[in-house]
Amino acid sequence: MKKILIADSGATKTDWLYIDGKIHQFYRTEGLHPAFLDPEADAADLKVKINEVVPDYVRFYGTGLGNPASDQKMSAFLTTVFPNAEIQVRTDLEGSAQAFFGENDGVVAVLGTGSVCAKVESGKPVQKSAALGFAIGDEGSAADLGRKILRGYYRNQFDEETQGFIQQKLNPEPYGEMMARIYQAEKPNRELASIAGEVLEEPLPEELNNLIKTAFKKFITQQLYMLNLKGDEKIIFTGKVAKVHQNRLVKVMNEAGFSNVEVRYPVIESFLKQVKCSAIKFW
Repeated sequence: MKKILIADSGATKTDWLYIDGKIHQFYRTEGLHPAFLDPEADAADLKVKINEVVPDYVRFYGTGLGNPASDQKMSAFLTTVFPNAEIQVRTDLEGSAQAFFGENDGVVAVLGTGSVCAKVESGKPVQKSAALGFAIGDEGSAADLGRKILRGYYRNQFDEETQGFIQQKLNPEPYGEMMARIYQAEKPNRELASIAGEVLEEPLPEELNNLIKTAFKKFITQQLYMLNLKGDEKIIFTGKVAKVHQNRLVKVMNEAGFSNVEVRYPVIESFLKQVKCSAIKFW
């Protein structure tokens, strides 16, 4: 049996599944996004963390892919790390669609560092929302939440309880230092996402609870509605934001008329289930 290495990669982390016959192993490394790829540093990270892996095939599903330039850049990078493997790259949505639905239909939605969703037919995305990235879109994502938190805090738009909560959680730097942290970062989307992770720990003030729910509603109106859904489709969410705030997310979705909603995270575990039941097909 051929040895297969499957990757599900976001902007912040990459989950790997290595399959060698009946043996499998999970790994986690830094996120690999073509726009922020550091070939030397990222290759070194992979070689340290998954150095014992020698795959015949690498199936890489990642954010930021889906156009010739990005796909070629990622493929070339992976070839330097796994020179003897056959490498193919696809979008993270294609990976989630395969992992969650096999050859069936539904909707996949990602709420992680960024956000995006797609209608799935026969295990393949056939219609995708316009995510637009953290600077313009990515509604409901960790980067979006981090941006909203910083904006409200530094403009003193939150009530006294919320301002104090954020200050205690974040111990924020002076305005200039925080702006430098965000705008001078190599990966500003990660910095914004980290703000959300640091602040949004339960129990939350009601104002932050409402901020999260409002962000999810924006995701529905700005992205999910682009898919022209009937409302009875099976919708599977993934991503850390979806997992951490699962109860809020499902409630908001139900209120919007979507009743068949589930959260699965991480995606890589669903890949293993598909492989075990032979329901997954690699292109």
